[in-house]
Amino acid sequence: MKLAWFVLAAVLAIVRGEPAIAQELGVIPDEIKWAATKNLGDAVVLEGDPAKPGPYVLRIKVPPNNVTNPHTHRQIENITVISGWIGFGLGAIFDKSKGRELPAGSFFHLPANTPHFAWTGPEGAVIQAHGVGPFP
Repeated sequence: MKLAWFVLAAVLAIVRGEPAIAQELGVIPDEIKWAATKNLGDAVVLEGDPAKPGPYVLRIKVPPNNVTNPHTHRQIENITVISGWIGFGLGAIFDKSKGRELPAGSFFHLPANTPHFAWTGPEGAVIQAHGVGPFP
């Protein structure tokens, strides 16, 4: 649980100072400016501010062989796998056999206050999270 809060705090600390980049006419991949986080790879806020009330869109490059221990969020979270694959499982104990590997194109809805965990394989993954802040 402490690791999860640390990881999320690190992501928000990096992306909080960066303005959302989505413009009226959209954003193309070359315009995305990723910011390094301490433990969860690179991240970028595409819309909104995850630390404040209101909708947000956050994209994260999760590194290869990453493990995120069980934790919860106060708000709902919706995750789309952009590339690679990421495993998600529900419960307070990390157990891959209780989860599922989600390849690119997959979607995962996480209700508020639901214990969950995640992992990536040797290629890592790019995921997009959106919801209503404040996050976490």
